[in-house]
Amino acid sequence: MKTMVAAQKENFCDFQESLVFEEPNICTSFVDSTKGHDASYRGIKDNDELKTCLEGQLEEYNENVAAMDLVLFQQAMEHITRIARIIDQPSGHALLVGVGGSGKQSLSKLSAFILQMEVFRIVVSNNYGMGDLKDDIKSAFTKAGAQGNK
Repeated sequence: MKTMVAAQKENFCDFQESLVFEEPNICTSFVDSTKGHDASYRGIKDNDELKTCLEGQLEEYNENVAAMDLVLFQQAMEHITRIARIIDQPSGHALLVGVGGSGKQSLSKLSAFILQMEVFRIVVSNNYGMGDLKDDIKSAFTKAGAQGNK
């Protein structure tokens, strides 16, 4: 606890100790960038601002990519900000674990869309073999490394 307070005192000019453990503690960089400003990693103090941003991005996703029917409740918004923070980092990756139907894939797709990244998905079928896996991995590595931060 002392370490977190000390780190925030050192790194944030608008530090307030009473806010260190205040819930929800959501920080993101995409809220500013979706408004046309430079991306700046900052804390979100207003959940309505985050919800409005995410609803706008979801609407844009539905218009441009595919229809995705999501309900953006508090936990879903928090998960989107976590996923976005992870994949926005250099070499950022995560393993999302949960029961089927919990929204892992949908939230990941929306997070990638917000950050203007591409989702690569391996679809395994009965005929899927080792050669197919190697081709998929080669394709994923090419997109991730040779074609920039996709």
